[in-house]
This record gives sequence, C-alpha cells and structure tokens, in this order.
Amino acid sequence: MKKKSTNRKNGLWTASYEEIGATLKALQDHGVTLEHLARLRAEPEYAKRVAEHIIRGGVEDSMRNKLARVRMGQNFFGIEDWIIFYGINFSQEQLCLVPEFPWEDDILMSGCPLCDDMIKNCHFAFLGLDRINGDPLTILKLQDLHPATGQPRFASYYYDNESHYSNKKFVTETTMSSRWYLLHINILYGSGNRTFEEQEAILPAEYEVPLLIVEIAKDLFVLQKTGIYANLSKYKRCADIYSGCRVIARYFDANNGLDFVDILPDFGRRNYIYIAASRKPGV
Repeated sequence: MKKKSTNRKNGLWTASYEEIGATLKALQDHGVTLEHLARLRAEPEYAKRVAEHIIRGGVEDSMRNKLARVRMGQNFFGIEDWIIFYGINFSQEQLCLVPEFPWEDDILMSGCPLCDDMIKNCHFAFLGLDRINGDPLTILKLQDLHPATGQPRFASYYYDNESHYSNKKFVTETTMSSRWYLLHINILYGSGNRTFEEQEAILPAEYEVPLLIVEIAKDLFVLQKTGIYANLSKYKRCADIYSGCRVIARYFDANNGLDFVDILPDFGRRNYIYIAASRKPGV
C-alpha cells in the first residue's frame, strides 16, 4: 500500500523521494528548468510570488490558451507568467479580456518556413500588454522591471551617462499591442548582407517585422523561461525608424545585456545584420 503523504502536518521536507520526483517531473513537463529552481532559492520575492500563485490555484484561463501553453512548453509566456515573473496585478475584468490564442495547433505543429524545425520549437509565444499596473509598457518600463543589478539586464540604462535612450519615441512612448505574439526565436539565416527591403522581401507572406519593444520583450521572456542566450552577437533589424535608420536589436551575453543601435540606413548591407520575424496574428 502506498504510504500517505504527511506534508500537511509536518512540512514539505517530509515528502518521499517518489513524491519529490513526481513533482519535479510535473514541473519539468510544463517548462520549469533547473535555473527556475535556482532562482526560487536565491530570490525570496520571486519564491513568494510563485508560492502565492500555487496557493491561489493559478489563473483561470481559457481552454484554448491552456492548450497553447502545453503545446509550446517553455516557449510560452502568458498571463500566469506575467504574475509570477513580474508580480503584475490583474483585475478580474482584465483577466476576462485576455484574448484567445490565435494560432491553430496544426500551425504550431507544422514545419517552420524560416528554418528546419517545427514552429512550436523555434518560435516563442507571449501575451503582449500595452500597459502594466496602469503604466504604459515602453522600453523604459521594461528597464524598470529589469534593473542593472539583476538578470536579464540591458546593456545601458536611460539614467547612464553614456546612454543613448533619451528623446527617442520608440524607447519612451512606443508600446506593443495587447495581443498574442509568435516570434521566431533566433535570427533568420540567409537574411544577412541585404538591404532592409531585400530582407523584408524574403519573409513569407504570413510574417512581418516586429517593433523593437516586441523583439526585446521576446528576448527577455526567452531568458526568463529558458535561461538560454541565443545568437549572442547577432543584430536584428526591427520595424522602428529613427533618423532615417532602421532600429536594430542587439542581443548580447549576461554581462553585456540587451541593447539596440540605429546607425545603419535601410539601404545599408552588413553580413552580421539580419532581420527579426514575427508571425502575423492567426496565419
């Protein structure tokens, strides 16, 4: 006969190895990694948010969104992740307005037209928000949520002496839309050493070039969920324009952090500059 757990009476440390193993397996099946467990041990506030979320029983989301989370695994960042990773408070009305995940299962399970993999493996899905806790979700707000003393971080901050963030609307004003996004995680190989027009032309019809804040948010969420820095030295053109130049996201390592540049006109070619790619909603 299976021994009954005594957790409620004596604490979690009395759980058997079988119970602990089954619990870790259940968490792993939903994208939890060793990095997440390390963060639980290292960051009391993060551990508190996770515990509160478990005790409350999670967020009541639609079945379609739940199925998308299961299908995408760690490549998914939804309403529950906003709560756990950033402590965002959502009213019941806001939770009721969370949109349905727009991509069908046959799309997620199909081959990617950008690389040799399945879409669910090489894309990252996340719920975009235009405001959090009443404030516009700009790149400056993302910096507030990712201070220089933590990880993941930015390469420079708007209060740095050498920062290039000041007086740029795509940093101080631009927000993403309140909808689901599905972005290719890595660069689009074959798009380097081309003008922006040439790069955009090789994107399949169901893809578009995302705004910088969308691309950077995706990179941040990938790090939050997987702890993996991909394409560390690559540059990706985004949709924003500043002084006649297409803004380029730069994705560096943990020490240098995320950054951007805006020094290459659309007609410029560089073999290390690629293009970011985002799936259009529902296609």
